[in-house]
Amino acid sequence: MVTVSIDDKGLTGHILLQPNLSLSWKQNVRLLSAVFIALLGISVYFSSLLGWLVLPYSGLEFILLAVSLYLFFRQHNYKEVIRFSEDSLIIERGKNKPEKTWVYQRQWSKFHIHAQGASDSPKICLMSHGKELELGAFLNYDEKLQLIECLKQITLKFQRQF
Repeated sequence: MVTVSIDDKGLTGHILLQPNLSLSWKQNVRLLSAVFIALLGISVYFSSLLGWLVLPYSGLEFILLAVSLYLFFRQHNYKEVIRFSEDSLIIERGKNKPEKTWVYQRQWSKFHIHAQGASDSPKICLMSHGKELELGAFLNYDEKLQLIECLKQITLKFQRQF
């Protein structure tokens, strides 16, 4: 998902990049609660019919589902923020807070797009002083095209100012 927030002149702002998750953590907890209630109802019913052996297996099933959802959400709750001002570009990456930060001078930086094939997703890189940093590697094809268009507009507005 690409979220853009820039000023009218296009000189300052930020772009937030994050994977497109189908459910938020709160929705995952609601799903787990509904599954728990259903499993509890089924377990109580079979226990009343002397099928008590279903209890440990339904508990194990619920625990495995909860752990799987937690690990998936933790792994995919990843964000990249591209902040730009009149003189600098700041790239921040992390899960809940910035874990890695790169700072570049805006005048000496450029965005480069590597087209890997007709059907493949393009690779978007920030290049400065011989170093290359890939942006939005986790984005899908359409989101990368949206990011490319946004970066083109920002770059053109910046070049018109100077």
